[in-house]
Amino acid sequence: MKRIPPAKLVVVGCLACILLTLLFIRSNVYKITQPNQQESSAGLSSKQSEKDTITVHFHDRRPFYINYKGDVLGLVAAPIGMAFEDAGIPFRWQETPAKRQLDIIRRNEDKSCAAGWFKTPEREAFAQYTLPVYQDQPFVGVFRADNKFVADTEMLDRVLAERSLQLLAKEGYSYGNYIDGRIQAISPRQVHTTADNQSILRMILNYRADYSFMTEEEARDLLLFAGMKSSDFKLVHFSDMPPGNKRYIICSKQVEPQLLVQLNVAIRHLVKIENGE
Repeated sequence: MKRIPPAKLVVVGCLACILLTLLFIRSNVYKITQPNQQESSAGLSSKQSEKDTITVHFHDRRPFYINYKGDVLGLVAAPIGMAFEDAGIPFRWQETPAKRQLDIIRRNEDKSCAAGWFKTPEREAFAQYTLPVYQDQPFVGVFRADNKFVADTEMLDRVLAERSLQLLAKEGYSYGNYIDGRIQAISPRQVHTTADNQSILRMILNYRADYSFMTEEEARDLLLFAGMKSSDFKLVHFSDMPPGNKRYIICSKQVEPQLLVQLNVAIRHLVKIENGE
């Protein structure tokens, strides 16, 4: 029988402990229905109909949103679920591709919200925003470990302007106003993809591009749990990078403004983010 390395046992054990702790908190502090239904019973009564339930769209993207045996956990999903429950607003989780989530909110055909989006002028034109529910750690550059063109700490503009480097950017994805603005101003060599972050790591490893941007917590989580060798990559920090972006719940215009007020009251009690909005 093949022996499992002790280090891998420790990693698996740590992951199990984290997930069990999150489940314990949610099941003991907030009452939940059968998790395989992906629906909260908070605020529901026999008189409330299906049309009163808000659909909250998310996509499985650890460590922010983790679909674990029907329950939705993660750094962003957990405070969102708690905010709805604390506000007494009936809701259900719905796993939906990220790009489609924006289409649903824009079309405004039902009472839908989407979990953990950045604030941009384009989205503010069609979506209602709550207060922020989470603030990312600053973005880092994820490079192959053998890349000789970058140091461990860099200036963002220098990296973007380096013609020997090719950026792998997510199509239709915002890295926040600062990075988006510098990409537009400098026009680095780049290739676009609709792949998830785990696939992006593989593409970088296979020399299809040189680097991509991820939040530090996401990059470290991927390197730990995606089955890749962390020694194959290096995370480059940027000395001029501003604080991480804030993530919000965005909702269609069919969601009543009073419900947004209730959510914001709950968020103020649950979430501590510097400098407010």
